Amino acid sequence: MSMSCVSIKGGWWVDVIFLDGGLNALGGHSYSLVKKVGAAVAARGHRVRIFGMRTMDREIADELGAVPHFSASLYASIHPTKWELTKYRFGGALRLQHARSHLLRERISAERLNAGFRADLEALPADVLARGTLVVLPNVMQNQIMGVVQALSALPEARRPRVVCQLMFAPDWIPWRRSGQLGPGIYKQAFALARPLMGRCLVFGTENAAIADLYREGYGIDPIRLPVPFGNVERARPVPERPVFGFFGVSKNDKGFHLLPEAISLCREQGLAADFVVQVQRSGCEAETAAAEQALRALTYVRLIDRVLTDEEFAAESLNVDAMLLPYDPQVFGMRGSGIFTQSAAAGRPVVAAAGTFAGTSVASGEAEGEVFAPYDAATFAGAILRLAGRLRDSHARAAQLAGRFAQATSAEAYVDALLAQAEPPSA
Repeated sequence: MSMSCVSIKGGWWVDVIFLDGGLNALGGHSYSLVKKVGAAVAARGHRVRIFGMRTMDREIADELGAVPHFSASLYASIHPTKWELTKYRFGGALRLQHARSHLLRERISAERLNAGFRADLEALPADVLARGTLVVLPNVMQNQIMGVVQALSALPEARRPRVVCQLMFAPDWIPWRRSGQLGPGIYKQAFALARPLMGRCLVFGTENAAIADLYREGYGIDPIRLPVPFGNVERARPVPERPVFGFFGVSKNDKGFHLLPEAISLCREQGLAADFVVQVQRSGCEAETAAAEQALRALTYVRLIDRVLTDEEFAAESLNVDAMLLPYDPQVFGMRGSGIFTQSAAAGRPVVAAAGTFAGTSVASGEAEGEVFAPYDAATFAGAILRLAGRLRDSHARAAQLAGRFAQATSAEAYVDALLAQAEPPSA
């Protein structure tokens, strides 16, 4: 019989298992988190196992020893069939019919993906969801939350592992560009079912206080803090005569990629003596994003990085950036955290962020340094870039003062401390 939690030299080691339906590509958030946290866990002498998507990049499996397992992506959705649309479209004006199609897509996605996620959890090796293991689900939303709780509830109490379930998104977040309507109800049902498990074998966590407040005030859940880490960060360089503004990450509408061409052009028209570097990392086929990419290619004063970056490549590229652009959509991206923001703040690099996002709120509250813009459009975004450019050296000095505390609070070690505090000692 295999023991998952064993005493060693007066201490004990834990079998820490990451179950991540978002672990699919090298450039993704899940890869960065699991790699850094997994390494920090292993460095303390604990065992680490990782299960990702069946379609996971082979490089991830080879590098991290991750096992392909989950059938659907965390960011998947299910479109209703023509018959289902016809069935649900009786009555109402045309504008309401369009709204119903999105609601139907949300309902079908939640029902089928939760059922599929539960089936995937129940199909894991028998020693994964087992007494003594510490199971970590780093990304959960409305299409997985009920599946998690149902799978755990179905286990005999004596066999249940300790589970840390990270609520990465707000209750109304869905993986396409609009706010969900069913999420609050789904979470309410899931938390009601989970009540007997909480405080015994199930703990919820959030990346930041803003998301924690959403669940605390809306559902009476008191999540632990699990700050998403970015690893060791080299401090920002002194500001050169001609500064560089950068945008990195996935090229998506919810990250404001579509605002870049117009905002950059407006800055140039206003005489901004600066350069821009933009990473192009395609995800899906959003029309606005595709058009923005073509527009950026026509701007001779913008350098494009047209590929996925490894952690080491990103670190090297970011050293040549003096301010990071984070034009994330406050309605869609919301208060979620960002590895790019974390890295920038920890390095002492100012940011330009939209009001109503976590990065924007952090700047407005004085926890990070930079400029905030509202309303959410290219013109106000450009205005914030110009304001920051006008005081960039002073902004860098303030960012450097804040960097140390921010880096410590968002380190992999801080994440692991919070995680291992939930492990079950061998004598329990």
